[in-house]
Amino acid sequence: MTGLVKGFAAALGERRAACRTTRRGLLGGFVGLALGASARGRARPPPISQQAAQYQPSPHDGMSCAMCTFFRPPAACAVVAGAISPRGWCKFFDLSD
Repeated sequence: MTGLVKGFAAALGERRAACRTTRRGLLGGFVGLALGASARGRARPPPISQQAAQYQPSPHDGMSCAMCTFFRPPAACAVVAGAISPRGWCKFFDLSD
């Protein structure tokens, strides 16, 4: 073999070695993705107090918590802390589709 061919073969061998995927590398990548996804799934802001949300136990202009996307039956909210009446209302009201 000539020097040029030997150099090309050596460079090609190094490139293949650098691109080789190992089980350890794949497993590490999957574990990293799983940990990242689970951390994002748990990262929620703390609930807001009823006073800060201007929560009231009665409807406002015909809108009530029972119609809101954040309401969690029977008496909870994804945004506001504490017991929430389905007939209540707060400034975070978001009409569900």
